Amino acid sequence: MVDSKSSHAHGWKSVTKGKLSSGFPFHPKLAEWLSAYTTIPKEAELEILEVSCGEVSCPTEETLIVWKDQREPLIPSSLPLGTQNEEVSSNEDSMLIYQSHQFRISRKKENISKMDVDLSWKRFVGKSER
Repeated sequence: MVDSKSSHAHGWKSVTKGKLSSGFPFHPKLAEWLSAYTTIPKEAELEILEVSCGEVSCPTEETLIVWKDQREPLIPSSLPLGTQNEEVSSNEDSMLIYQSHQFRISRKKENISKMDVDLSWKRFVGKSER
């Protein structure tokens, strides 16, 4: 049985949406570092989310950067079955495939450093290559 007084939930909450070209109001250098150290498309619509439970004894503080990139248009009959993390937008003759990406940094959004971006991106790329 779980004691409801001692347990707490962590949930992601959206902070802002924007593009690398417009920057982020909570961090003057983050967009510049993401441009320099990652291959996130400059014009991709990014959503910044954060998680923190607010309990002093809980060290969980993370930032999640989510974006979608557009793949080549496909003819509907060539679409693979069971594709994960992808959304499909269709028109008359073809379908556009959008792949969703989630890049996690283990730091509060205001406290992210250049090294955090660089090391987290290397970990992200390493996981996606497996």
